[in-house]
Amino acid sequence: MKLLTILLAAATLASAQEAPKPGPLAWSFAELLSRSSNGHSPTQDEIAAAGQVTANAAALREALPLILKALENPDEPVRAYALTTLVSLEAPADPATPAAPIAYKSEFQKILTPAIPKIAAHLTDESQGDRILTAAILGGFSPDPPASIYPPLFAYLKRDDGVGTVGQAVVEDILQLGPIHDDAAAAIISYLHRPDQTSDSRSNLVEAIATHPFQSQSVNKVLLGYLDSDDPSLRARLILSLPQLDLAPDVFTETRERVTQLTANDQESLAVVNAAKSVATCWTAVKMASGCPVY
Repeated sequence: MKLLTILLAAATLASAQEAPKPGPLAWSFAELLSRSSNGHSPTQDEIAAAGQVTANAAALREALPLILKALENPDEPVRAYALTTLVSLEAPADPATPAAPIAYKSEFQKILTPAIPKIAAHLTDESQGDRILTAAILGGFSPDPPASIYPPLFAYLKRDDGVGTVGQAVVEDILQLGPIHDDAAAAIISYLHRPDQTSDSRSNLVEAIATHPFQSQSVNKVLLGYLDSDDPSLRARLILSLPQLDLAPDVFTETRERVTQLTANDQESLAVVNAAKSVATCWTAVKMASGCPVY
């Protein structure tokens, strides 16, 4: 009996010794959660360091349950650490295509897709910073996003507090995820029509829509409504962006004629007239990549 006990103890010890140790990413989150349970929050330096993490698909798969557990932590710095880590795993743009958005590798997307609902819940986190980090994560599912990515983005644009920095980031997510389908266009158009948009938020939307490669003619037609704004700086901003917009042929012709008329309108603001003069002669086609100043 004594020999049997010794053999069982030896077998248990051998099994423990042979158990694989967690990789660095999983280990860092195990340590994070352990320290959190003892009342320790990660420092700003530690959160910043999480933005430098590198990992392969196997490491992410191993660590994901712990990352999701960290996202549920009531301590905001712990959540920020987890979100920052997920942002850091997005691959930088290919130098050959610098205009391409930063996005997750396909194998990372497959691992993260089932977790989208849990991640997207932090679009409404009490922390503005965590909301922005969440938007950065959701925008990383380009260029072949899963269908589950869109509902939380559309829902955010309808929130009472949807206008602002996070709402802008959400619109940019939708623009960079892939071609703008009808539901996505409808969500952006509804957002453009919100009465609580400010001149600054509208100007930011003009720039975002004009500078993203994926565009919608229906969205851009609505955007042209800003030409009737009583804010001359917004009208000037839109005019300077016109050459970058994808417009239907009839809309392009009509808008170009209107811009030409503005160049000689002595009742118009100087900013608007100067913007019109800047593009009137060089704007010869839709979605121009060259030939007109890019603002």
